[in-house]
Amino acid sequence: MKNSGLSFLSNRTVSIRARITLVTLIFVVLVMLLTSLFSYWRINYLIDENISKNLNLIAEKQSFQLNNTLLRIEDEVNVTATFLYNQISSPDDLKDDNIRSKTLARTEQFFATSIQNTDQIVANFVYISPDYLDGDVDGYYYQRGSDGVMKNQPIEDYFYNTEQSNSSGWYYVAPKGEEESRWAGPYNDPHQNRFIISYTVPVYIEDVLVCRVGIDMDFDYLMQTVENINTRGGGSAYLTSSDWKIHYRLIEGDNGNYLEALPNANEPTFDVLLSESSDQNLIRFDQDGEDSVMSFVTLRNGMKLVVYESYKNAYKARTDTVLFVSILSSMLGVVFIILSVINSNILSRPIKELTKAAQKIGSGDFDVVIPDCNITEIQILANTLRSSSDQLRKYTKNMENLIYIDDLTHVKNKAAYSMAVENIQHHIDTEPNYCFGVAMFDMNYLKNINDKYGHEAGDTAIKTCSNIICKVYEHSPVFRVGGDEFVVILTGHDYENREELEEKFFDELKINRQSSTHFYEAVSIAYGMAVYDKDMDSNYMHVFSRADFEMYKCKNKDHLEVGTSPR
Repeated sequence: MKNSGLSFLSNRTVSIRARITLVTLIFVVLVMLLTSLFSYWRINYLIDENISKNLNLIAEKQSFQLNNTLLRIEDEVNVTATFLYNQISSPDDLKDDNIRSKTLARTEQFFATSIQNTDQIVANFVYISPDYLDGDVDGYYYQRGSDGVMKNQPIEDYFYNTEQSNSSGWYYVAPKGEEESRWAGPYNDPHQNRFIISYTVPVYIEDVLVCRVGIDMDFDYLMQTVENINTRGGGSAYLTSSDWKIHYRLIEGDNGNYLEALPNANEPTFDVLLSESSDQNLIRFDQDGEDSVMSFVTLRNGMKLVVYESYKNAYKARTDTVLFVSILSSMLGVVFIILSVINSNILSRPIKELTKAAQKIGSGDFDVVIPDCNITEIQILANTLRSSSDQLRKYTKNMENLIYIDDLTHVKNKAAYSMAVENIQHHIDTEPNYCFGVAMFDMNYLKNINDKYGHEAGDTAIKTCSNIICKVYEHSPVFRVGGDEFVVILTGHDYENREELEEKFFDELKINRQSSTHFYEAVSIAYGMAVYDKDMDSNYMHVFSRADFEMYKCKNKDHLEVGTSPR
């Protein structure tokens, strides 16, 4: 075919029209092929990156909430264990009935009172090691009753009766001589008729195990939180045991939801077993017979939070986009071929200039300058090529907007936020004196607005929040990272004037409330800010976590003032 083409072009009897027609047809095919391949590669890369970052971002964000709850439990137990330890001067102190009684009373008052208002805690206890008391029984056990009040129960019914070992599974499962604080469970507690997880801390005095301090937490609290996790593509989440052998889900039944614990049908790879998280990778697996992708993180208690989505739904955008690009490329190809045949009597020199321009477009340079020509036919081809370049540039720009711009508020979305986080982390790693801050915003009462006024009112409230934030932080990027959550990364002017901007933000909230005609326009926003400290923060997420913590303090304060729940 190559030789026949050369023979055709070298034949002196062939007209210039035919020569240019052949060359133009070849050039059009190459341009469309290069453009299609480049578009496919670029779109495929962006969508792959977007799916991976979105799933991992959801998993990491939700794990922060769960880990914060687990951390609060650990702090309660550790503080109480330290308090108890400081009451004892020697290993024999608690063998004295009078000293033991007073010490337990002080600890009981300190411990039980501080956790009364933490609903997810269903029991707390201090039990004296039987070996330490030569077989005697002592300690205390508080269990939350149906009225929500922590009540003292006979401790011997829970920890010293080996015939009912299921009621304190962690005590009997724990290796004898265990010297570390540990999480145990989930396991079913028949006394409480629920699945619980326990955190216990042993108290040693001069290498003598005196007692264990612990808290039982309602496992259903974690499951309810996990059950509410959803992805844009209709995916959800579940928890697995630390060894991936069992997964836990809430199943909807006739009498309400119940917990299902089943053997995990998916055998993880050796790399997954050794990993604490999926990092920025996607793991492809079979979920109930459906091809799926997932990401995961390890919680503080060793369990794995798995966020997954069907492969078909996850990559639907890629399939639709590739189909659209293929059709568009085919249509443009047909147009180019027709124009090349009609204008095949054009001189070779301007054709060469257009060929160079088209090759640049095929390589992805849509800003190429296409020269004008005083020959009408050549000018038509030049205009058509210019129009096609504009269409492809606009289409590529629109695709980037679809991926990086939030549809409702027109601020940057989660995908853009993930890229910004990577950029900030690069600055942290390469610039020792780099300065930035993170401001977190979370709109209050969105659920109430949706329930009372409808989702259109809720959308209006979200857009009002976005407008206020953008008005105050006009020099910084604003990201919508959740339904009613926004993040602003402060650098430069806004970073230097962050305190003034904070005052301006609350002033704008007050002005908005005074000028609003509807309740749902008078938005309430929880706010928190943290500043990067190179001596304390090794990565961006440390700064984000502190800003998130400050925001939730503000949110809790606001809800306490009006008597509502922040959840």
